[in-house]
Amino acid sequence: MQKLIERIRRETPANFDFEWLGRFVRSIDLPSLDLAGSVPEYERESGNYARNILLMEPFEVVVLHWPPGVASAIHHHEGFWGYVLCMEGELENVEYTFDVERKELRERGALEVRKGGVLPEPDGTIHKIANPSSDQSLISIHFYAPALDTLDGMVLFDAEKGWRGELNAQASTASFHQDPRGFRKLEKDAFTFIPLSETAGHRTHRLYPVIPKPSAEEILRGIEAYYSEQADQYDELDGESEKRRAYTEGINRIIAADLRRHPPLHLLDIACGTGRRATQIRDDSGLDYRIDGVDISASMVEQARSRGVDARIGIWNECQVSDAHYDAISLLYAFGHIPNVAERKKSLLKVLEALKPGGRFYFDVFNVDNPNEWGPEALRLFEQLDLEMEGYESGDLFYRRHQGRSMAFLHYCRRDGITGLVESCGFRVVAVHRIGYVDRPGQLLSADERGGNLLLVIEKPA
Repeated sequence: MQKLIERIRRETPANFDFEWLGRFVRSIDLPSLDLAGSVPEYERESGNYARNILLMEPFEVVVLHWPPGVASAIHHHEGFWGYVLCMEGELENVEYTFDVERKELRERGALEVRKGGVLPEPDGTIHKIANPSSDQSLISIHFYAPALDTLDGMVLFDAEKGWRGELNAQASTASFHQDPRGFRKLEKDAFTFIPLSETAGHRTHRLYPVIPKPSAEEILRGIEAYYSEQADQYDELDGESEKRRAYTEGINRIIAADLRRHPPLHLLDIACGTGRRATQIRDDSGLDYRIDGVDISASMVEQARSRGVDARIGIWNECQVSDAHYDAISLLYAFGHIPNVAERKKSLLKVLEALKPGGRFYFDVFNVDNPNEWGPEALRLFEQLDLEMEGYESGDLFYRRHQGRSMAFLHYCRRDGITGLVESCGFRVVAVHRIGYVDRPGQLLSADERGGNLLLVIEKPA
């Protein structure tokens, strides 16, 4: 740590700003940092974390040590900004907004920072940091400017009790778990708390960025766990959402109609899930063709087989498939799960090889420009959190169910981006339909209407 402190003193310009500090923190070589003697000891039963301030000029550097399950209070960064570098363990950051007039504290979202990840904390941030582990401690290094001589004036919120506290110069941490003499003021019943689960668009799921972006293998393992976790009730959960049911049925009808015009003998459904949609489309078409399937979840594959789909467990990009074998291929509600653009191109090229000349491929993608969906929020987080520096592509996001344990990944596309990608692989674009999802679910949208996701019908040239 002494070498880092010397580097800070040597390299920091006189008028450094938020962006410069971010670049500096991300340039730190973690393996070279020796934390011996710098990590403070915490009191195991205190319910609080420990702080060790290493530097105050030209900016503050402080090492925090978090016991398992311990969190800061929700606190307001007012008049200072900085970055957090996760050194050991995992850090959960939960962000909030506060409406002074309505006296409402709203949960805005959460994210996870893993070892080596960097969390920006711009001026005005209202958040809490937690160690979500039940058995592992968390070590984080915080870089703040201007340096905080004391925590005097910092405002804390207790969402569960509705308390609002203002710290004084005697406060030791941004936590309610400290000596009451650390508070200048403590108001009870000071506000109403609105959790994210009560916010439109987040009632069942929440966005949950992971910093840095996990590897493709980790993402696929997460998706497998996410769907296996709900395999036994997936169709039921699907049916409970009227909007999602209307959206999927609308797509099913379009595909069934196209199949009637181009009858297949053999269709492959990639990411077939329980096989419900593939068999529904066949029923809607009135045709009698063979359906093969592949899915990452063993539980889902078992259900697909019970519906008559010749399904196997596997990841599409790793499957062995004969060239020019299928008349048609579908990939529904799952193209966005492919971890990155290189893997998406690999998937498309594999589909091209597996199709017979003139064969068609049907797949839908989430539209990043849909104002009724998570796309705009994904773009906001991409910019706010400097996620490009953490391995993200614009449009990437992670999410999970409020009561779920596993995280899934989704990539939102733009029309010109996805059509350009499929054409670069050698496909001919037959049609791009815009289908309502949150607004006018399942309905075809006209060119002058906003929103909707994209259903692509593409063809392997004869």
